[in-house]
Amino acid sequence: SDLLGLTNNNDNNSNSDSSSNKEMKHPNDIIILCDPDFALLRPITDDFSNQRDTLIGPRRSAHFQQMSSHIVTHGQPYAQTYGLGTQWRKFNLDEIAGPNSPAKQVDQKNGGLFYPAGPPYIGTASDMYKIAVAWSEFAPRVFKEYPHLLAEMYAYCIAAAHLQLPHTLIDSLMISSADVGGEGWKFIHAIPNSETCTFATQPDHSIRPLPSLIHYCQRYIVDTRYFFGKRKVPHEIFTCDHPLLEEPPMTLGQGEMNTEKDRMAAFVICAMTRFTNDAMEFFKERHCEAGG
Repeated sequence: SDLLGLTNNNDNNSNSDSSSNKEMKHPNDIIILCDPDFALLRPITDDFSNQRDTLIGPRRSAHFQQMSSHIVTHGQPYAQTYGLGTQWRKFNLDEIAGPNSPAKQVDQKNGGLFYPAGPPYIGTASDMYKIAVAWSEFAPRVFKEYPHLLAEMYAYCIAAAHLQLPHTLIDSLMISSADVGGEGWKFIHAIPNSETCTFATQPDHSIRPLPSLIHYCQRYIVDTRYFFGKRKVPHEIFTCDHPLLEEPPMTLGQGEMNTEKDRMAAFVICAMTRFTNDAMEFFKERHCEAGG
């Protein structure tokens, strides 16, 4: 899981085997915590100074413009905007974080501005270690009260608020769902209709700005025939006998009856099919006779 990976990584960043006397080897290192269902379109960065590359939601733009720096540093972690709202404020914070937790002092406005954060999370090793410790403590307590999907994400929000580590939330770190705001779809809308799939299969951030990644946690369908869903990918793709996936036509989503949401789905389908085939070819070239 994200949480176990983060705690293990931070344990490896310690100079001491003593849990009571740990000094970090590289506290200024930048930790980027990702989900496994991410596909990179360009490198994830710790510098959000370039307006061409960075999308900020309207409610956060004034604060972002007033910031003296747009680079990840101690006390200033960044993350992708998620539609988590401030539901975590309604949980039993006394039980989860303690009666004196600073999380209890976060009001509705600041809770919505700085804490509905999701992966990729980006922070210094020092900050991420503190978050990992609190997060691992709070997550089981949140799940006990709220035994549902997103419990661990709400626990992260509470840990960040408890540690008084407000996050700068970025819209352009990912695209995921065409039905959700706060994502980097503006970059996809700007791609000419005729280039949607060709650019998806060969993304080049130097030519057109792109989100950092695709979070392929949804189902993507165009014209009923063309589909990508991570749970429907055959389990045998990394074998020598399995054929490559059928790639969609480069005109997918461009028909007269197609909507903008179809074009958004087409971008993901074209990209993920090509990326999956690239991974399969990489495997076959290295492990199969005559490249599979």
